[in-house]
Amino acid sequence: MSFWAAITRRAVQPPGLADSIRAGDADRTADLLERAGDEAKRPLAGHLRTFAAQGGLGRGWWDGPPHDPQAPALRAAAAACFDTAAEVADWLTRPSLWLFEGHQDDARRIARLLRDRPARWRAELVRRLAEEHVWRDEADGGRAHRLSAWFPAARLAEEDGIEPPGDATFVLGWLYAVADRGGDVADERLTRHLAGSLLRGRGLAARLRGAGDPVAAWAAAVARRAGDGVLERGALLEGCAGAFYDGETRPFTDLYAALRPNPREIPVGDLVRLVPTAPGPVVQLAVTELRRADAAGLLADELFAEATETLMFRPEKKHVRAALTWAEAGTRGRPGRTGAALRAVTAAFGSVHRDIAERAAAAASRLAARADEDGHAAVRAAADALPADLRDRLAPVFRLDAPPVPVPVALPAPPVEGADPVPAVESPEELAELVVTARDPLTVERLLAGLVTLVHRDREAVRAVVEPVLRADWPALFDAEPAALGIGGMDEDPRLLTVRAVLAAVAPETARRFREGVRSYPPHEWDPVPDTLVVTRLREVVRALETAHVPVLLATPTVESGHIDPMTLVERMERLEAAGAEPLDADFQQALLRLPRTIPPAAAVRAGTLTSAAGWELAAWLRRGGLADPVSGHRVVRLPLYEGSATVVTRVFPVVRPREEDLPDLVRRMCVVEPADAVNLASQRMDWWPLLMPSHREVITAWILPRLPPLVGSRRADLAPLHRLACGQGPVGGVTAAVLAHGLGCEDDGARGVAVDALLVHAARGDLDGGDLGGFLSVLAAADMVRLGRVVTALGDALAAGAHAQVWAAAARMLAELLPEGRERPRTGMTGLLGIAATAASLTGARSPIPRLAAVARRAGDGAFVREARRLQELIAVSEETP
Repeated sequence: MSFWAAITRRAVQPPGLADSIRAGDADRTADLLERAGDEAKRPLAGHLRTFAAQGGLGRGWWDGPPHDPQAPALRAAAAACFDTAAEVADWLTRPSLWLFEGHQDDARRIARLLRDRPARWRAELVRRLAEEHVWRDEADGGRAHRLSAWFPAARLAEEDGIEPPGDATFVLGWLYAVADRGGDVADERLTRHLAGSLLRGRGLAARLRGAGDPVAAWAAAVARRAGDGVLERGALLEGCAGAFYDGETRPFTDLYAALRPNPREIPVGDLVRLVPTAPGPVVQLAVTELRRADAAGLLADELFAEATETLMFRPEKKHVRAALTWAEAGTRGRPGRTGAALRAVTAAFGSVHRDIAERAAAAASRLAARADEDGHAAVRAAADALPADLRDRLAPVFRLDAPPVPVPVALPAPPVEGADPVPAVESPEELAELVVTARDPLTVERLLAGLVTLVHRDREAVRAVVEPVLRADWPALFDAEPAALGIGGMDEDPRLLTVRAVLAAVAPETARRFREGVRSYPPHEWDPVPDTLVVTRLREVVRALETAHVPVLLATPTVESGHIDPMTLVERMERLEAAGAEPLDADFQQALLRLPRTIPPAAAVRAGTLTSAAGWELAAWLRRGGLADPVSGHRVVRLPLYEGSATVVTRVFPVVRPREEDLPDLVRRMCVVEPADAVNLASQRMDWWPLLMPSHREVITAWILPRLPPLVGSRRADLAPLHRLACGQGPVGGVTAAVLAHGLGCEDDGARGVAVDALLVHAARGDLDGGDLGGFLSVLAAADMVRLGRVVTALGDALAAGAHAQVWAAAARMLAELLPEGRERPRTGMTGLLGIAATAASLTGARSPIPRLAAVARRAGDGAFVREARRLQELIAVSEETP
């Protein structure tokens, strides 16, 4: 029987209630329920529960406005009829009952219906409506569900004088409500409380996502409340400044702008101290405000000097440009500032950006006539940081000495590959510590090896020490069946599989029931094989720990690079044979992949004494010298973004083949990378990958390459494996160059920095062709997969660190392929690339002609692009044979 039929056929009192709910008349429903007794409410509550169990109104979070006409009436019915605050809160936050309008009327109805409930009950409902889990970020940018929960909670807090929730979720709801209704959504007490909570809160910017932008409307409404006297302007401005100190941006930047402080209200001292380290949007606001205060004569000379000088050290070019402009403008009518302005300008002389250095030199020239001797001395002291031609321009003005002979920055020595030994775990106490601390793959390897060895030796000793630690961290695991069904990823995530291994060590029967209950799937054919190897081996270890029949793992690295000492591997195989145990299959194959590139003859000879089939296979592997380097290559293709898409993208696909045919299955699969495998699926286990084949880094790099395009535009890209691979062993080629090209173009500063560090390692080792790198950078830039400006910044960092030859080769190749033809406009960032190339050419003495450069240099005009082209052309011209 349907819900509507049930409540119509049953004699639900008072009369007309069922019709009111079905008609969506929420006010009449509330009126009738307010007068109804428990004998009417109780059966309706039962019908509502049945209705919910049958799917309710059939709407989900993916359904947008308008809301179902019956939703307001059903919300009122639930508030009146359900006994517990938990059930009412659950009902009011159901996606099918979210409201897209009428939130204040809904809140008034609900508060009226709950007026007779105990104060403690209403306070619990307020708390539950404000809890984190109800604030799901779905549907229309989060507006509907936030407001559907916030307005009833706020109304109850107002009417009962309840201490309002001060946590970020409730404060965020207030922000949405104020933006939606224009500010008048709460009484003065609640408004002051929420404003104070917001000013003290941190991390809201990361949660202000979704469709639309409520922040500007919220800020304008709060500023109006400040104008009405409900909120204190001074406290709001002080709160914004405090948030800026803590690295916050929105919504505080919007609130500050909406408050429009007059020049005397501007906290100039606070803003000056923010300039060196604050986020970019805060610095932009600070500069605007400081210049307003300066124009009103309210900025002291010492604060002007501090602000302009520290701005010169900001990484953002726009802030440095603003500082150069302000340094000059701030001296007009104030000659006493000229020396300070000159000192500030000199801080930009050493900029890696040619245009910034040019602006700084030009500003210094214009300020020279008004500057005192201290200012001139500051320029002379800093002039050597300028490019030679810019220094020459300043020489007559500031009486500079002859330029020093440049000493190029030397590349740092290549890092020593991780040769430190990986210590074995010797005691249960060490195991207990690792259970808590093991996160990175190498530490997990130590933990697993220690578990296998010590459990085989004495499970009870391990249980006595380790089980209490595991119970404290993971108590739910010991209720095996619910845990197996309730915790996702328990058979796929390396971290969770490691926890299961610990459980198998201390409670094997529980672990067995857990394994039988967990949803386990074979590896998907589209999963990257490195992930398959990691997960398959971890699953093997879990099962081995249940029985404790294996005395040792073969594949545990003996040094931090991930390699296994061949003699140690033979000794481990001897221990297996002595125990009558067969090696774990994936563990054995992983061990083969971790052997060094050179096998000592003594290890091969000793392996010849092994007696098991696996021992014979190991002996043969050692005699042949391990795995021969696979053949690697790449293809550049253009293809639809997805099947049927009109968007065409450029991708670099790796191709890897093994040199040998008779390889174990997982070893062979690791050495086969096809374009068909190049699905843009991000892996959560890439931190394991460099340890899988430490002697064949190009193969692992090939597996990483297809995963990079989605990471290039991400602000949370993790490219740490690139540096580890650069420090590894084995030949590198075009695949490595392609991976570095993606990394150098990443939006994420940290990821781009990792790529620069990896490039420096390759440059120090001399194993990477800079021209190949430039070729891939050209492909990516031409396809708009990377921004040229980011690449130029990264190449500038590498150049400053000493990678002169590699940067010159990369920049020359990029210019050859990207310079515009005829009167075509240059790409954004091309001027910076010319500057980097010129600096690299001067450091390397390069004299190689670049196609089309001479034609660009002959263009009319004196713009920065043409000037840089002429400068580079002069540097690389070969006597009279200028092309």
